[in-house]
Amino acid sequence: MGNFKLTVQNIDIYTNLEVRLKSRTTKEEANKEVERMTEKRKLFEGYDWKIEGCEQGGINRFDEKLADDIIERIEQEETDENIFWDGFTAHYDLNVGHIQVNTNLEVPLKSNSKEEATTEVQKISAEKTLFEGYEWNIEDCDEEGIRDLNETAKNKIIETIGKDLDACIKECA
Repeated sequence: MGNFKLTVQNIDIYTNLEVRLKSRTTKEEANKEVERMTEKRKLFEGYDWKIEGCEQGGINRFDEKLADDIIERIEQEETDENIFWDGFTAHYDLNVGHIQVNTNLEVPLKSNSKEEATTEVQKISAEKTLFEGYEWNIEDCDEEGIRDLNETAKNKIIETIGKDLDACIKECA
């Protein structure tokens, strides 16, 4: 890998989400909490939702569409199967799989200079080979959180790069 990375902001991708619940006693209590959250549509008030594996959260936009998608997913599955006990912090966590969220993506480039990086990104954009031979990640996340990089995401990345290529290329620290 080179000394540069490509960072693209505000891309919609599919990923898994997690949230720390306030319940500390029983799984039954945690289930009731999730039911209250969904019935009242108060998913984001007082809760720190994160992309699974991201310390800083990784979610750019908390809107009605995201709330609807989370509620729909929770209603499709057995809530009980998505609530997990975290023995380290004595809390329950709710995991919700395969939700579309708006986040920032990054990928290490093979280039060692800004000029090489610019040429590399222009080439993979023009050829639409952004995902071939490159490991995309959610910005500032340690784990592989992306569940699906599809054509829509690819086209949005190319569009974003086209608007301001220089702003997307960063030197690795």
